[in-house]
Amino acid sequence: MDQRKNESIVPSITQLEDFLTEHNSNVVWLLVATILSCGWIIYLTYYNSRNVGLILTLVLNRLYKHGYIHIGSFSFSVLSGKVMVREIYYITEDMSIRIQDGFIIFRWWKMYNPKQKQHDPKAETRLYITVNDFEFHVYNRSDLYGRLQELFGLEPTIIPPKKEDDKTRENGRTRTQSKIERVKVKTESQDPTSSWRSLIPVIKVNVSTGRLAFGNHYQPQTLCINFDDAFLTYTTKPPSSHLDQFMHIVKGKLENVRVMLVPSPRYVGLQNDEPPRLMGEGFVVMQSNDVDIYYYMDEPGISFLKCHIYWFLCFFFCI
Repeated sequence: MDQRKNESIVPSITQLEDFLTEHNSNVVWLLVATILSCGWIIYLTYYNSRNVGLILTLVLNRLYKHGYIHIGSFSFSVLSGKVMVREIYYITEDMSIRIQDGFIIFRWWKMYNPKQKQHDPKAETRLYITVNDFEFHVYNRSDLYGRLQELFGLEPTIIPPKKEDDKTRENGRTRTQSKIERVKVKTESQDPTSSWRSLIPVIKVNVSTGRLAFGNHYQPQTLCINFDDAFLTYTTKPPSSHLDQFMHIVKGKLENVRVMLVPSPRYVGLQNDEPPRLMGEGFVVMQSNDVDIYYYMDEPGISFLKCHIYWFLCFFFCI
């Protein structure tokens, strides 16, 4: 009886062949292929990017120990050179960065000219970044407070000391000297055409709905900078001094900018100085429809670093 039941439940290969022959096997295989194709398309459309984001989140948090990184979904297209992400979180003990969604387009099909100037602000854009719902929040400065505790000889209560940090402090001078030598060798032997700035001379960034916040629940007010749209362009130029490497330049325009003092939601202390008036979320310090940004900074060279180190050592030994 058991053998008959097993034979009736699990068909053999010959029985399957006879069944397919009797019921037109082409139609059956077409139906199976259609169902599998629909399932695969649904998976690629709705679930593949989320699974890739979950895997990247686990790998990055396993490798990076100084914060938490979360990637909701991740997908890319080689043909269009586009990388799309969603729900990006980067949280540390001092700050947090949150991005709802965005994408990066690298225009690899543009011809690369090795004779192109390395610092050409009018060059074509190969890298284009778009971000939606950007939020940057600074709520602590634990490194600075930890250094103050160390200078005053207090016990470290903000960040517990680690063995790796102690070893780094002991070998700090040796590592600094070795880094200077490596930078010197790299600077002397670097070819201008091999730099990433010759491949990507200009980077354009568009941000839709951004917010910058500075404060925490120990302060009665939090400084918030809100804007609707931001159009930024990053490029490099030759430095203003021959001792420097190059100059960073960021130009941009912000729309509907508001600088406000917002009451901290979890503040439980006494508030002595209340703002004169509240408009919406908080007290508006500054408001403008259009704000132009022009920021530039020189990248210091090895000679500049050596000069500062030399004067520091002279001052130290004189004391």
